[in-house]
Amino acid sequence: MPVPNQIYCGNHLHLIQEGDCDRNKRPCDDLESSDVKRNNKKRKDRGARIPCPIDPSHLIFESALAKHVLVCPAAKERAETCSREYYREGTNTGGHGDLGDDGNNNMMDVGGEETTDLERAKQLAMAVLKVFCSVFPSTVARSHIQNNDEANSDELSDDVLKHVTEEDIYNALPEVDLSSAEEGIAKDIAKHRVKAGGSRHLHQLQSILGHVRKSGMIPAADDDSEQSVIEMGAGRGMLGLVTASAIGAAQTQNTSSSNVKLYLVERSGTRGKAETKIRTASGDVSQDNDSLRLDRVEVSRIKCDLAHVHMSTALPFLTKKAEKSRSIVVAKHLCGAGTDLALKSLRDVVQSGAVDGCVMATCCHGLCTWKDYVGRDCFLELFRGVAGVSTFAGSDFDQLRRWTSASVLEDSDHTRSAAVDDGDEHNIGVKSQNIYLVVKELGLACGGRGLGRACQRLIDYGRTEYIREHLFHSKGASPGKQDCITTDVSLCHYCSSDVTPQNALIIAKRG
Repeated sequence: MPVPNQIYCGNHLHLIQEGDCDRNKRPCDDLESSDVKRNNKKRKDRGARIPCPIDPSHLIFESALAKHVLVCPAAKERAETCSREYYREGTNTGGHGDLGDDGNNNMMDVGGEETTDLERAKQLAMAVLKVFCSVFPSTVARSHIQNNDEANSDELSDDVLKHVTEEDIYNALPEVDLSSAEEGIAKDIAKHRVKAGGSRHLHQLQSILGHVRKSGMIPAADDDSEQSVIEMGAGRGMLGLVTASAIGAAQTQNTSSSNVKLYLVERSGTRGKAETKIRTASGDVSQDNDSLRLDRVEVSRIKCDLAHVHMSTALPFLTKKAEKSRSIVVAKHLCGAGTDLALKSLRDVVQSGAVDGCVMATCCHGLCTWKDYVGRDCFLELFRGVAGVSTFAGSDFDQLRRWTSASVLEDSDHTRSAAVDDGDEHNIGVKSQNIYLVVKELGLACGGRGLGRACQRLIDYGRTEYIREHLFHSKGASPGKQDCITTDVSLCHYCSSDVTPQNALIIAKRG
């Protein structure tokens, strides 16, 4: 309240003295100005703001670093995670297979002469196309081959490879969109107010669920076995929620069946989690003809990085094949090396026969690493001696995984492509040849997008070979033996690239 006959409150009367301030303006304006200056000076004294070394997602003052690391919430959370029984530092890192050449000699051509960076990149590009056409024989359209003798030959000339188009590379994998068969889940998702992430994400969930069902991983109505769904890199857990709820709906008529167990493996917390919807589903009215039954799902979250989770300790029931127990593993857009870590985490549990199959949509191939890649043996076998590539090293894999970024860019966007190839945070300290320069030098009809997509699919193909040879094989047989394979592994596009450019799906089902 202003003091009578004064324009200021009593708390500021002592400031209205001759020479202190102008009576026609508020003294607090001067106070605010001085406070701002004082705070700015204090901020400068505290140093620059830097990413927290424990959790780079937030910033701290450089001068407070020593104090902050003692009280950082992320540090407490990490300590809690490390204390859990299933935490084993780096247990799923290291990939699988020989690391190959260390990279010191990867600039030699087949004749033993040193090559330039660009020449090496051109060799790798031609090797990618040649290997891709050998792995996916339907790539090369018959119209590209004028010579009948060459059409019947395993060796394709460089001229034929240069005429392979982006469309040829895309169509090498079948596009099997099963979303229309699962349109019923949209109604139930809306009914339970599940935030599926928009129409495109819902489309992907429907198609992936369709592939799970088509592969026979959703049990029949009279199957009373215990069902478990494990989602790797779960995030909010929407794919696991939909899959487990669909299994629950399939067993609605079977009164002897127990609830479906859903296990979500994720390193960080998130909002809008599947757990919340499942906990509140008991109050919703469910009907026997519902496509999803959230009320028949029990959920648990394993909060741990895929690099460190020891799966047989986290889920001990997977180590023993019960007579009436079935489990499947799912993942949607498991980023970069996360797919490799997830696959390697299964190496100890699939041998018991408790895991019936896995369905994984891959993503962000540009973030893969040679040291964690599980398909190294496959790559070394495919690339050595092809198109002048006498050796294959980790630096060559780095080149290929950077090129994968071009698959989601327009071929005309050279500037952005160059930034992705050479300047992003994941490529620091590694030389790279811009994919569009290589395409132009070689005159490749597939363009940068086609070559980038070929690199993506080869990385995924190496993963399918790891699954085929080292995960699902007959009990008691030695991994890696082709004659002991008892599983069906396939690779397809589960939706159109207009829905998502990262549309590859790995499907593995125990035979």
